[in-house]
Amino acid sequence: MPITDSSTLSLRVAQTLRPLGIIRSMRSYSILADCLQLIWEQEDRLEAVQKEIYEPVAEKHCSDWTAIQSTIRRAAQTAWSTNPSRVQELAGYPLDGCPSAVQFLEMLYNDLARG
Repeated sequence: MPITDSSTLSLRVAQTLRPLGIIRSMRSYSILADCLQLIWEQEDRLEAVQKEIYEPVAEKHCSDWTAIQSTIRRAAQTAWSTNPSRVQELAGYPLDGCPSAVQFLEMLYNDLARG
């Protein structure tokens, strides 16, 4: 289904994250959702991740940008340990191990964009 509004985006984010073991009760879920919302609004934010994604999300969550990056990295590790075949599928290319925080965000965004 094409994403036309924020409720549709929220549903698609849930459908993408749940099979990776990232559920709504986890702090990383809301952080990833906020990051993906920013990327959805302006895809080229992926070119300046710290300034355009981590820092605004950190401000919203009253945190430091490094904590946001760390949370995303831990979420990627959760996904990798929960469902490595799905992570490989999201990547679209062979991974030697757990993706970095930026790779993980890009993979999730690409999945949302593909529908």
